[in-house]
Amino acid sequence: MAFKGMNPEEGRETASLITEAAATVNDNTDSRTSRIMSVEWVGPDYDSFTSDWNSFLSGALSELSEAYRTKGDELTKHADDQDDTSNNG
Repeated sequence: MAFKGMNPEEGRETASLITEAAATVNDNTDSRTSRIMSVEWVGPDYDSFTSDWNSFLSGALSELSEAYRTKGDELTKHADDQDDTSNNG
């Protein structure tokens, strides 16, 4: 019979890497936000830039991070389901 399903350990390892990517996105976003907010810059251009950063870029990056986290969790669940099926089947 041909193999069908997932190697759960490989699935969990990949899920861990995906989750690490979420942390990397968060760390990089936080670091860049801190740097941006520390620039000595006063005026409407700064206000506009930081507003754009906070509302658009940080939001998009937060969504990316959450998507990584969600997919990592989903892959972990599939690995757990595969273990359950293999152990009960």
